[in-house]
Amino acid sequence: MKNFIVFIVVCFVMDASAQGDFLLLRKNDQVIQSYVKGSYFFCQLSTKQWIEGRIKTIKDDSVFMEQMNVQQVANFWGMPTLDTLKYGVIKIAIHDIYALPKKQHGISVVNDGSLFTIGAGGYMVLNLVNNIGQNESITTTKNLTNLSIAAAVFMFGELLHLTHRTYIVLGKKYQLYSTATPPTK
Repeated sequence: MKNFIVFIVVCFVMDASAQGDFLLLRKNDQVIQSYVKGSYFFCQLSTKQWIEGRIKTIKDDSVFMEQMNVQQVANFWGMPTLDTLKYGVIKIAIHDIYALPKKQHGISVVNDGSLFTIGAGGYMVLNLVNNIGQNESITTTKNLTNLSIAAAVFMFGELLHLTHRTYIVLGKKYQLYSTATPPTK
C-alpha cells in the first residue's frame, strides 16, 4: 500500500507542470504588460510588417506564434460576424520585434489632435460663410484676429496628429524580453 501511494504521488508530480516562460514588456524598470502561452499577441517586426496571433510557446530568445487574422465579415443573412483566418505557426526572434501597439488611455480624438483640427477648421469655414452671407469684409482686424487664432489651433492639432504614435517602439525606454533570458543592464 505504501508503494502504491508513492507511485500515485510520483505520477502526479510528473504530470504537474510549471508556469513556463512568459514575455514581459517593461518601461524603464517597471513591467507594464506580460504575455503568456495562449495570449493574443500583436506586434510589428523589424521589416515593418504587423502580425497577430496566439502565442503557442515561449523559448529563451524566440516566440512561436500561431499567426491569425480576425476580421469582421457579413454572414449568410448579411449581419456582421467575426471570422478567423489561421496561417500557421511561425517562429519570431524577440530581437526582431520592432514595436507593439499602445494601449488606448483617455480620449484618443484629443490625444491625436483630431478634435482641435476639426473644431478650428469648422470655425474658420463658418466664419467665412457668415461674413460672405452678411456682405461683411473678411479682412477686418477683429475677424483676422479670430481667423489667426483658429489657424493656430488648427496647426496645433496637426502637430499633435503628426507626433502621435499608436504604437510603442522597443529600444532604450521600452524592452521586451523572455523571463528565461532577462535583459542585461
